[in-house]
Amino acid sequence: MNSYEKFGLSFVLALTLHLAILAMFGIDFSAEPEVVKVRPLPELIRASILDDEKIQEEAIRLKKNEENKRLKKQKKRQELDDNLKTQQQLLQDAKKKRQLEEQKVKALERKTKELADKQKQQKLKQQKAIEAAKKAKIKKQQEAEAKKNKEKQIAEQKKQKELLAKQQAEAVQKQALLDKQVADEKARAESNRQATISATAAIQQKVIKRWIKPVLSAKGMNCTVRVKLLPSGDVMDVAVIKSSGNDIFDRSAENAVRKASPLPVPKNRALFAKRFRLFTFRFEP
Repeated sequence: MNSYEKFGLSFVLALTLHLAILAMFGIDFSAEPEVVKVRPLPELIRASILDDEKIQEEAIRLKKNEENKRLKKQKKRQELDDNLKTQQQLLQDAKKKRQLEEQKVKALERKTKELADKQKQQKLKQQKAIEAAKKAKIKKQQEAEAKKNKEKQIAEQKKQKELLAKQQAEAVQKQALLDKQVADEKARAESNRQATISATAAIQQKVIKRWIKPVLSAKGMNCTVRVKLLPSGDVMDVAVIKSSGNDIFDRSAENAVRKASPLPVPKNRALFAKRFRLFTFRFEP
């Protein structure tokens, strides 16, 4: 129960009491007014009237307080409403701002993605260009290497041909030299053979000239004599290596060789060393 309801009941009671008092004094509201002499109100009635005034004043005050409270409440509600509206407006502004920020973020993300895609495409393009350049470089290197190998092969073939030609020429020259050496050897061998034959015949002739025939020697007797000679033809040693069967004949052959010293040997030292340093011949006068 509010203050207005509480004091309103007291006011009704006070008003009823006043009407009852007036009825007791015979006041007729329907009759014409008469001039009566107003007597002073009793103290009780005066106190009651004062109380009523106070009650009315209190009621008015309370009513004003209630009105003030209502106005304050209304003002507060209005302030709350305004605050709520402000908060809602702030929320809406924040929402719009957030939406704008989200749009900006999305736009930035989209732009970033586009930039990333563009960079990716550029990177792929660059990689393709690099790969193409590498392939071109490798192809060029391979072509250069193939050309170099071909040139090297041609040079090698040319070198092989030149070497083969040189080898053939050397082979021809060597064969010619060999043929010449063979021919020279044959000629030298023939010359040595002729010189050997001539020297052997001359030695035999000289030894036979120095031979003194033994008294008891028979016709057709012969022996093989080995003679050790110096390069000058001087006889160092002589011995019969195949006897005639007659010691006197054999000794006569040895004596004839010693007397014939120096023997006519070839002047060619090589031929002498090979054929006449240790010379064997058949003594058959």
